[in-house]
Amino acid sequence: MKNNECIIEQYRGGKLVRAFIPTGDQTLPWRMCVNGKSYPRTHGWVLSKILPTLMENSPVTTKVVPIAVPAGASPAGKP
Repeated sequence: MKNNECIIEQYRGGKLVRAFIPTGDQTLPWRMCVNGKSYPRTHGWVLSKILPTLMENSPVTTKVVPIAVPAGASPAGKP
């Protein structure tokens, strides 16, 4: 699965804390959505928030959700 084919969601105590959505932009390829706001982010920044949650006993759960793309369309506006 490619980065532009999925949304990364992070939960704490079963509640959605933030989501990372692909943008298709090469400079800032992710958009972080948290508390009703949106922030552009780099791969490195997103990884710094995801990797610690993959440790055992982390209070944050990370889920990867495939983006449902209609046949013939491309994810994140890519041609």
